[in-house]
Amino acid sequence: MMPDAQPVLSRHRLPRRYRVALVILWSLPLVLLLLALIISRGPSLALLDPRLLLPALLMLLPVWYVWQEGVDVLPRGIVARVHRARFYDFAALCGWRYDAHPERRVLTIWDCERRIVLECRAAHLTEFAALLANLERGIARQGEGCETPTDDAAAR
Repeated sequence: MMPDAQPVLSRHRLPRRYRVALVILWSLPLVLLLLALIISRGPSLALLDPRLLLPALLMLLPVWYVWQEGVDVLPRGIVARVHRARFYDFAALCGWRYDAHPERRVLTIWDCERRIVLECRAAHLTEFAALLANLERGIARQGEGCETPTDDAAAR
């Protein structure tokens, strides 16, 4: 369930230059297709045909996904925008761990049922230190009745 009108304290997305590059990469085939159609037949109403527009819109779905993917921090929890937006109240989150090993640098967040609710690499999010500070404030390292999985369990 999404939260009711809470202010966003911080947004953490893929760095802008990478998001822009991915948007261009995913949009380029559609632009080339439309450009080829316009050059070969000239601008016409045929470009508005649903048989062309529906596949064109499907081609833009990855662009939308890449642009919105990330984590939003709210006063009462986080919104993880991975595949679809999901709100996790801080009370339902039990622990988190940041593996700072240079080859990994992975942030993992668990709920109280010991399920991984978010796992992402530090390089994939902007203002990562601010995200860690917000998690530190919002999630107790060892909540009551909740155990953070061990390193072995987190590695699986």
